[in-house]
Amino acid sequence: MSSRSPTTLLLRDELVGFAKSKVMLVLWVILPLIAIGAYLVLPAELTGQRDMKMSATAFVGLVTSSLAGTVGALMVAVDIVSERNRKVYELFAIRPIRREAIIWAKFVAVFACVTVACLAAMGAGIAVDALRGAPPTTAMLADMGKSILSLVGVIALSAAVGVVFGVLSRTILVAVILILYVGQNLAVVPMLPVYLGWLPDQFWLVMAITAALTGLLVFGAGVKFRRTEL
Repeated sequence: MSSRSPTTLLLRDELVGFAKSKVMLVLWVILPLIAIGAYLVLPAELTGQRDMKMSATAFVGLVTSSLAGTVGALMVAVDIVSERNRKVYELFAIRPIRREAIIWAKFVAVFACVTVACLAAMGAGIAVDALRGAPPTTAMLADMGKSILSLVGVIALSAAVGVVFGVLSRTILVAVILILYVGQNLAVVPMLPVYLGWLPDQFWLVMAITAALTGLLVFGAGVKFRRTEL
């Protein structure tokens, strides 16, 4: 008999479920291959051989980051709405699990899976640069570290927004529309104080605002889910 708590088992099930999904298969395998293939066949002006100096790492990171936040938000929102419509959550009424734990488990699972997929894609880009005789320098690695942290922040905030719209929506179509037309604009909220000149342009301050906003959104979604009739 397993000694792990029901919440831990729930989180493990969510991680395994999302990791095995077809969407994650695309993010982990197909998307990096397509991005690297596109980089290799692009004109020389765009691949770092002449003027623009774009590396495979930067190109793959750009392609992946442009999709990661949206995919993460859609995955978690669609999953919540779908399971609620299929009356899956009614089964949790007989298990010693708080309702908000379901929301946190889905958020953590999607955030972790999408983040790993993006890191794997950027690792593939680094490998291509190294094979082409242009490994990243120390300065480039430092800048890449900040870029990765920014990407992680975008994924976390987008997944949190997806959780909120998943809880609020009753149909998958409504959740998708809200994410595509409203949720994407929320990703820039942590940067607004900097853009408007209210705060100095400090990387760690923006990351702190992103983390706080992410936590508040998931917490609020958990409270709403706990009070919602399933």
